[in-house]
Amino acid sequence: MIFHAVPRAFGIPAWIPLIDPLYSVVPHLTGYWLLFAFPLVLIISLVYQAVRRRDLTGLLKATLWLAIKILLGMALICVVVQVVYHLVVHYSTAPL
Repeated sequence: MIFHAVPRAFGIPAWIPLIDPLYSVVPHLTGYWLLFAFPLVLIISLVYQAVRRRDLTGLLKATLWLAIKILLGMALICVVVQVVYHLVVHYSTAPL
């Protein structure tokens, strides 16, 4: 905590990722930050497939298939978390 307070006390701009969210530094990206997930997933899929495959034939197809599976998995996790959240809020605020 001392290191976080020191740069701001002297007027030096500092960005600490877990304390200052990205939208506080770049406010015009607030509505578009989720779009950065698509290139990130594609790059991760490409690197993973390039390292794991013995030959690079069919690399593009395997990369796209893995990226689709990752994105669908993340979407499924989001739906499950949303449903659990609504159930918890509904039953924790229900009258006894």
